[in-house]
Amino acid sequence: MDFPHTYCRAWDENASRQEVDNFYSFWYNFESWREYSYLDEEDKDKGQDREERRWIEKQNKDIRKKRKKEEMSRIRSLVDLAYNNDPRIVKFRNEEKEKKQAAKRARMSVVQAAKAEEERILKEAQLAKEKAELAEQKRIEQIRLEKEQQKRALKKERKLLRDTAKEQNYYSTSEKEKIRNMEGVEKICEMLKMMELQSFNKELVAGGRDVFVKMLKETEEKLEEERKALFETNKPTVTTSTQQKNVIPVDKNALWSPENMQLLIKAVNLFPAGTVQRWEVTANYLNQHGTNLGGKKFVARDVLNKAKDLQSSDFTKNTLKSQANDDAFASFQKSKKELKIIDRADISVNDESDHPGSTQPKQNGVSSDDAKSTAKMNGTAKGTNPVAESKPWTKEEQALLEQAMKTFPISTPERWDRIAECIPNRTKKDCLRRVKELVDRVNAKRDAQQIMVYSSLYEIIVDFTRDYDVIKQALTKIEHYDKTCIANMLTNVNNILLSNWGSQNFCQVLVFTDCGIGFGSTSVTHAINAIKLSKTKKDPSQEIILPFSYTSKLSFMCLGSTEDTYFQTAIKLYQDLLDVSGQKGFLFVPKRKGDVDYVKKEEKSASTSLLCAQSVVEMISKMCETNYKQFEAVLKCGGYFKLESPINIWPPPLPYTNKETEVTSLISRKLEICGFLSLSEIGSPMSISRHLILPKIDRNDKKMVKSEPLNEYEKLEADIKLFYSKNDGANSDDESPSFSANDSVKESVCVLLHGALKVENMAALVLLNENWFGFIYSYADSKKKSNLMLTVLPPGHDVIPWLGDLRYVGNMEDTQPSDNAVFPVKPVEKRSYSQNCVVWIKQAGLQSDIQKVLRHAKKLPDKTQNFYKELNRIRRAALSLGFVELLDGLSSLFEREIALLPSNANADCAIQLKHTAMELRKVTNRDLKTMITPLPSKYNQL
Repeated sequence: MDFPHTYCRAWDENASRQEVDNFYSFWYNFESWREYSYLDEEDKDKGQDREERRWIEKQNKDIRKKRKKEEMSRIRSLVDLAYNNDPRIVKFRNEEKEKKQAAKRARMSVVQAAKAEEERILKEAQLAKEKAELAEQKRIEQIRLEKEQQKRALKKERKLLRDTAKEQNYYSTSEKEKIRNMEGVEKICEMLKMMELQSFNKELVAGGRDVFVKMLKETEEKLEEERKALFETNKPTVTTSTQQKNVIPVDKNALWSPENMQLLIKAVNLFPAGTVQRWEVTANYLNQHGTNLGGKKFVARDVLNKAKDLQSSDFTKNTLKSQANDDAFASFQKSKKELKIIDRADISVNDESDHPGSTQPKQNGVSSDDAKSTAKMNGTAKGTNPVAESKPWTKEEQALLEQAMKTFPISTPERWDRIAECIPNRTKKDCLRRVKELVDRVNAKRDAQQIMVYSSLYEIIVDFTRDYDVIKQALTKIEHYDKTCIANMLTNVNNILLSNWGSQNFCQVLVFTDCGIGFGSTSVTHAINAIKLSKTKKDPSQEIILPFSYTSKLSFMCLGSTEDTYFQTAIKLYQDLLDVSGQKGFLFVPKRKGDVDYVKKEEKSASTSLLCAQSVVEMISKMCETNYKQFEAVLKCGGYFKLESPINIWPPPLPYTNKETEVTSLISRKLEICGFLSLSEIGSPMSISRHLILPKIDRNDKKMVKSEPLNEYEKLEADIKLFYSKNDGANSDDESPSFSANDSVKESVCVLLHGALKVENMAALVLLNENWFGFIYSYADSKKKSNLMLTVLPPGHDVIPWLGDLRYVGNMEDTQPSDNAVFPVKPVEKRSYSQNCVVWIKQAGLQSDIQKVLRHAKKLPDKTQNFYKELNRIRRAALSLGFVELLDGLSSLFEREIALLPSNANADCAIQLKHTAMELRKVTNRDLKTMITPLPSKYNQL
């Protein structure tokens, strides 16, 4: 073999990299010249015909290729061995590696220098920013202290005026005049400034009733003049031709653009009532920050008239509400002190930020995310995207979610995608977030609570949380605001509870108030009249203040002295509010200090009209006993020799009112077990509520309390139990004490029933009241813990269609061996464990099954088997229930799908849908044993 000169020098230790690479490249590209024809096993010439010779030649050729390939593989392995062990290659690799490391070190040094410079600049900027923020905070704090001082002075003068009027019985001679003068006092407090109030208080002490009546008359005249001026201002002005030549008309309404209206609302919140020369300051603020003024300026009267116009009009329905309140709310939160509160874990899926550590700290007890949701509920969200913001779940969407989760079990592939398809306008993330929130609420140890303060506006201090320490800390930071507006508070409470808990949960609303009645459009009297008007007119566009649109209880905790005439009048108005609206709730009024037994005598003699801590504690205790009292009952099981045990049911079951008959049903205090059924036979029936069953325990001796006999038959039954349970050698004198001491320990129906139901996988049918049933079963919320649960069915004896009339359900021994089981409906073929049972208690279940069939129909012919399987399942269920109209409806749906098929759809899709529609309409196919099979075609050969 002849090698070029370059390849011969390649073995030199001082050879260059190019020469070494050329040498190895030659051997890597080397092709062997051997043909291996001398090793052929068969001779081509020995073939009998041409076909055999061709076959022999082909076999020999394949063997030669194989041997040549083996030869080249052997040569390549030798070259690889030499290349990997060549010291020059190792040296070249080390040199390249060193060059790369040097270049990398150079780049890293440059990057580190740039990073250090950037960090230095950022640190200096951060220090400058901190200094500026500290100075700004000091300035804001100084402004706040000045405002607080002015507010306290104004508040002091107003309190002096109210106290003076209250001591003089509001200068009235009748009850009607008294209420009018009470509202007049509030009007005077709002209209007069601090200096005017001081002079008026001095004149009132000297002049008495005449001065008060004169000032009240002047105030009402002034308000009437302002209303007339506002009316004249809003009227279109008509000028003569001579005036138009010399005077340019100024349209003041043109100045009130949406931006200036937002600025006005922000200024009103920034400068609250009590600010010195409030409307002049507000006008200057608008002149400084207003847009499109064109050289014109606002005056105090224009600003005051516009503010009253917004207050008197129904601004809550204005489309500018969300834009106008945003800046005012942001300024309001910035001016408040920050509470250092531990941030709680969010129960929703955090899909807004994928970076860890992006959670914002809470301010004023509300996190940044919660503040966004609060701003949204207040209508103050600026530029919010309705798609990005999570919308509250309605009752219908919640029902669809529950039915979809039952329809698609955990083993279903792409389960959450299918669940999301069943719920309109909801994504997969929305469904996952909702399920996680519901699971966290169910597994929580305490009920979630929320704190909200209200005046003319409202503010959520602490969002729904189960951390009671956060609530206690926030209660010490509550501040006082302006006038009371109870209608605004109740409306927003309704919206907040609906968006967080829906319309199916029972909610408790506690309002701690001094029973301020307000005045004008924000008074309690105005709210009562609005409720009466809404009931008579029944205008759907008008918001209804009360009652709430969900099951709830509203309790007013009235904090005030019962000897105060103002407080007594306010209590009557608040009670009228509950009576007129029909809202379930109570008014809790504290006792007088002299009526409390455990108050010291010197405190009683000092003052009997002031509010004391003991009376407030008694009022809170009375509220807890009324609203949070446990439901106690007796659970009985068995025939003549009954097992019974007192139990507690939590949460307490609510009375059920039938919407059609308006009949209210109450659960009895005696629950009697009628029999036992398998959980597979019960399925998933519609229920009203679920409750936890616990044995009743006496707090004194920590033992289960035994119920006392209620009539002669139960006394006789107790005696028989005592007779059978006594020992043979026991003395008759000590029989009763021994039984009463050990019976409560021996008998525990809850423990016995819980263990039996858990092992046998069964449920107990319990009679709650006449013609009202429920189920008791074992429910495991984790792998180690299980509880005894009660599911309350709707009143009636035929509430579960597949079980039939519950009054005629008998024992298994009563059925003859030859008889067939009548419930649930047994199909002809063998039941599949992967096939879900059909539950059409609600509309959502039927809709989900039809949507599933339509999804398979659009994927024909790939989903032919699944399509006919689901179709036959729905058809059998419809025939079993006598729901024949469903088959005609499905036929119409399939014909409509044929017309809507796209041009690129498979031809077999239209053929199978047309065949199915015809088969469903045939009367001969109304037998349960008949199956609809696919139509054979060239696309589907069965």
